[in-house]
Amino acid sequence: MTADRLRLLVALLLLSGCEQKVPKCAAGLDFASYGDCRHQTDIHRKIAGSIVASGSRFTLVTGDLVDLAEDPSAWETFHDITKVLRKNPYDCAPGDHDTGAKGYFEKELGLQRLYWDRRDGEYHIFVLDSGGRFSEPDQLAWLEKTAGTSTAKHKFAVFHHPPFGIQASRAAATEELRPRIHPLLVKLNFCAAFCGHQHSFYTTLRDRVRYVVTAGGGASLYNIDPSLGQAGDLSRKFYHFVGCTVSGSKILAHVYDPDGIEDESLAFTLCEHP
Repeated sequence: MTADRLRLLVALLLLSGCEQKVPKCAAGLDFASYGDCRHQTDIHRKIAGSIVASGSRFTLVTGDLVDLAEDPSAWETFHDITKVLRKNPYDCAPGDHDTGAKGYFEKELGLQRLYWDRRDGEYHIFVLDSGGRFSEPDQLAWLEKTAGTSTAKHKFAVFHHPPFGIQASRAAATEELRPRIHPLLVKLNFCAAFCGHQHSFYTTLRDRVRYVVTAGGGASLYNIDPSLGQAGDLSRKFYHFVGCTVSGSKILAHVYDPDGIEDESLAFTLCEHP
């Protein structure tokens, strides 16, 4: 076959729809979420850049921002990477690697305590401290009172340790935490909870609450076992972030690699309000 005929054949194949599918990139996001961004700063930097490029109005972060809470150089690196994101609201839950006696986490983010709430239009965001596995009554009493009187259309919780997961080695901790927080989120009509800690992507819908484990921000990835979940769950072991957009009565969620390319097989509905 001559070169001219080969080029003609390639052109015909492209015109007939045999070309590779063009990947979808993150764009027009209302908000984004990611977490567990310690270790590989190049991945974290890519994710930060992709979220900024998507136009996201705010970012929810599920914790473990640095490897060592008492290392000032780690916080300097974190600050340098995230400064492009923090021109908009940037809500970080504390992870088990983030807090220490010197209070760098609180100082970096300008916090008075490790749990708080923020209203953003129809979104009401509750950032929680799961370091004590929700054994402290004060935080839960505050959550019940504050979320119970909220008139927001969408209520989101953000905390580090998930009540549901598919990592076998952390199943016992997940089961310990679950009865302390999950029934309360159900009672208070939360739409969703964004969590980290189990280094992968996983989402599951339980009793009308959508749990999103987004923990692929740069920390070493963990093996996952989808058989530990339930039918309809989605999961993948890879570096990623989650982006959400409002579409009519729904909030649609999409999962992207650090370069902002979507894995369309992981798309799901975060919540729906007819």
